[in-house]
Amino acid sequence: MRRREFLKLLLAAGITGAGGLGLEQAARAAGRPEPFPELPQKQSGQKPEALINTKNGQVMPAAGIIMRHSACLGCYSCCGNRVKIDASTGEILQVFGNPYNPLNSEPHLPYEAPLTEAYLAFSNYQGKGNTARATLCARGLATLQAHQDPMRLLVPLKRAGKRGEGKWQPITWEEAVNETIEGGKLFSEIGENQEIEGLRHVRDFNTLIDPNRPELGPKVNQLVFFGGRDDGRMVFASRFMRAFGSINYFTHGST
Repeated sequence: MRRREFLKLLLAAGITGAGGLGLEQAARAAGRPEPFPELPQKQSGQKPEALINTKNGQVMPAAGIIMRHSACLGCYSCCGNRVKIDASTGEILQVFGNPYNPLNSEPHLPYEAPLTEAYLAFSNYQGKGNTARATLCARGLATLQAHQDPMRLLVPLKRAGKRGEGKWQPITWEEAVNETIEGGKLFSEIGENQEIEGLRHVRDFNTLIDPNRPELGPKVNQLVFFGGRDDGRMVFASRFMRAFGSINYFTHGST
């Protein structure tokens, strides 16, 4: 018996055995997996961003679709991304790699290349989409899901129950700024009468935090900033803390 014939018989025997174990019946009985209600359910494909004539390279951008080239903040690598936007609603429809960025494409497009070249870089014209298509990693692609996450915080939240209960209520930015600066009995509506000092009262350069421990410095040092990843915000935070006067400024890499 030849090796090829032996492998065919072995494969056939395996399929027969799997059928005898009832795997097909078990799979059918399990049914379809439960949908994730928090994710948008779309029943059809998206409108293409453009039509490309693969013979002459003519680009015909789709009406109602905007393409923007930017940077991905899914991690600290800050690769480029290319964002597809619905012009009528402002909704982000999809994210892709940025063909102008060397982190996404090799070879990448020169910065002086017209935007039509970006469309062609994803097409079959002269095989460009197969040879140097700009890509994003799974984390970069997931930024769309993070942007559309129904649990994403878009407004300030204020505690609406006891600590640890996980009860919150949305407030306006004006309320958040005013309460942070002025302080007061901020949780009197839920039965707490504690007086909380605002930043206006904390910014005191003359009163020591603890007279018995003068090395702690004045009350102004009670404002402590613990930062995570910056994504451009650390410059603002650093300048604010220096202007406020507190020395307790810590970033993602502080030790």
